[in-house]
Amino acid sequence: MASIQKFISTYKDKTFDEVPFSEVDIAVAALFSYATFEKTTLYKKYDLSRNFCRASNFYKPDIIEILSKNYINPKEFKKFISPILSFKRYRNIKIGYMRNYFSNSHTMQFFAFTLITKNYNIIVFRGTDISLVGWEEDFNMMLEDNIPSQEAAKRYVQEISEYDNKPLIITGHSKGGHLAYYAYFNSSEEVKSRVNHVYNLDGPGFKDDKYDYSEFGTKLFKFVPRDDVFGVMFDYSDNIIPIKSRKSGVNAHDILTWQVSKKSNYCEFERVDSLTRLSRTFRISLATWYKTLKEDDLRKAANFIVDIATCNNQTDLFSLKLDIIKKRKVYLDCIANYDQATKDRLKQISRDLVKTYFVVLLHLRDYNNKGERIKQ
Repeated sequence: MASIQKFISTYKDKTFDEVPFSEVDIAVAALFSYATFEKTTLYKKYDLSRNFCRASNFYKPDIIEILSKNYINPKEFKKFISPILSFKRYRNIKIGYMRNYFSNSHTMQFFAFTLITKNYNIIVFRGTDISLVGWEEDFNMMLEDNIPSQEAAKRYVQEISEYDNKPLIITGHSKGGHLAYYAYFNSSEEVKSRVNHVYNLDGPGFKDDKYDYSEFGTKLFKFVPRDDVFGVMFDYSDNIIPIKSRKSGVNAHDILTWQVSKKSNYCEFERVDSLTRLSRTFRISLATWYKTLKEDDLRKAANFIVDIATCNNQTDLFSLKLDIIKKRKVYLDCIANYDQATKDRLKQISRDLVKTYFVVLLHLRDYNNKGERIKQ
């Protein structure tokens, strides 16, 4: 199997005129979103909230070190981004018009930027980073009809549509893919007509999904690894394209593990016919279980997880992991201090999910994507 790195090494010296922009280039763009451009000196130097600069300007060892700290696997990300900024294919891309909104009080983690190429303006939304605020915002997607990042994404697409008259491509990974879909679905008809494609890379669906995907024709592409547990959440449509990853389960969410097709000269992802049995079971059991819960139950579960994660004032996943190792008693005491009724209810909710999973696993053919029993 060949990885995204194979595509990059094969075409690193080819311009987009020589080898047209491909869906694997879209994955590269989505990976760029995890680079912390906003924390570099170049962000202010070039005023990148309002202007653009060439990608090659970031090709400096000290800057690359900064860019790599936001990814869930910093070492792998550094290997990816270190050389790519100097390659002929990418070094002259203009990057900018960055929007960075982070708020503890509003539970918001949002970052977007645009890549300017000869033929397209490519809007990219960042997925959930390592901040605990970003993960708390993900929980809110299960509870709220709208979250602040969704509205920010919609506004951003409108702004970029007014920048010039080039066709638009919208993309993002994880939460960024969710935002790409939301921004497109909720844009004006005029903006929609400017959008060539929307690429959702393993982003979760919507709490109350009322969108008619058939309405948008061939513009939508949602890629999920075949053993997926992220992009299938709250997605009840048939609008997914399962692809190969060299990892499974949670680890398959990492774009750097996704495989590309030799038949397409590495320019497309390696398609498969369907999700794995375990992924389909997870997708359907989550949908079935979710429908049985009251909003109060969901809030209790989300609040419980957030309270435990933030009880010792940690702000990101890395520091939280180290803190739990060093101060495990603090977190155990936090759990112990919850009232018994709440703990009992949370235990029951968890048991119900496990029970639902195994019922669906044994009778998978009897359910549709929405978690509804199919009449025999």
